[in-house]
Amino acid sequence: MLILGRLLSLVFILFCFQMNVRAQSNLNTDDSEPWSEESGYVALLPTDQFLRNSTENPLNEQFPSDIASESRFDAPVADQGQSPELPKDLKSLMKPRFDFAAEWEPEAGGVGMSSYDLSMKLPLYPIFGPPPPFLTAGYSYTQIEALPAFDLPENLHQFTLGMSWMRRINEKWMTRTMLNGVFASDLNNTGSMAWQFRGGFFAIYRPNETWNIAIGALATGQEDIPVIPVLGAIWEPNPRLKINLMLPNPRVSFLLSESERRQHWGYVGGGMSGGNWAYQRNDGSPEQLNYREWRFVLGWESMPPKKPGSFRSTGKKFLMEFGYVFGRKFELERNATDIKIENTLLLHSGLSF
Repeated sequence: MLILGRLLSLVFILFCFQMNVRAQSNLNTDDSEPWSEESGYVALLPTDQFLRNSTENPLNEQFPSDIASESRFDAPVADQGQSPELPKDLKSLMKPRFDFAAEWEPEAGGVGMSSYDLSMKLPLYPIFGPPPPFLTAGYSYTQIEALPAFDLPENLHQFTLGMSWMRRINEKWMTRTMLNGVFASDLNNTGSMAWQFRGGFFAIYRPNETWNIAIGALATGQEDIPVIPVLGAIWEPNPRLKINLMLPNPRVSFLLSESERRQHWGYVGGGMSGGNWAYQRNDGSPEQLNYREWRFVLGWESMPPKKPGSFRSTGKKFLMEFGYVFGRKFELERNATDIKIENTLLLHSGLSF
């Protein structure tokens, strides 16, 4: 029954996606380029959720990896003393964007895990001109099915609220700033362990149409890995190939097929993932749980084709991943003994709209 439930949730996502695509084909399309497709570094933070779906997912990241912004971002910068020029279709561009993801790792070594993530990005008024700041909010539910001897929490929750902003310095340089507050807990331990600060700052250099180079740092809000340096590049030698060299989650994507309405991409990638939560042990004592894993994935992603002059596509997206997970480990702050568990498989799906 547990396996059936996981499969039904994935089928439900696919069904919703297909219904949305059919509905979209019956509507008149809007030529505007939504800001809510702001690009992100979804694959750069091992503790996932607050950046994971910003494109993103994603994507994360399993998430789209473009770090350049849309064609709106490339609009001319207003001269000093002039008011920034706002697009005429401002109202349509202020729509929020939603991302949903479901992930399942079957039982191995006495531990099985599943998670469900929902996030929203809401453009704020572009007082300094496009692109605007984004208000970001998300919720993640993680379920751990473990043997009683491990003394691990069964239900974990994570709430995030923050802002992100991308600005152009000149024709080749951009910056991106992110700031998030996080509450991650089993809802029994709600003390200081459950509250985290996460953020980041990046400088992005775009020397030409095929290269994007980034340097910066991410604050994870965790004691074991408080700061992650960011250095890498994304190379698109042609429209059918994307090579993401951003660590710690590189990816190579290749175009499988395309039509006027959709593109289908395949990809191979890997990297680190995990999470961090406060929880209450069976004896009532407070504890903090860090989970780490490494993964190798094969994936498929469907999206509308990107418009000329834009680095990213807009509209509804769907992805499905199958992978192998290894190096799995639970670290407890007040227990010197780490819990290492066996390798397993991974099934992941995501929907953005």
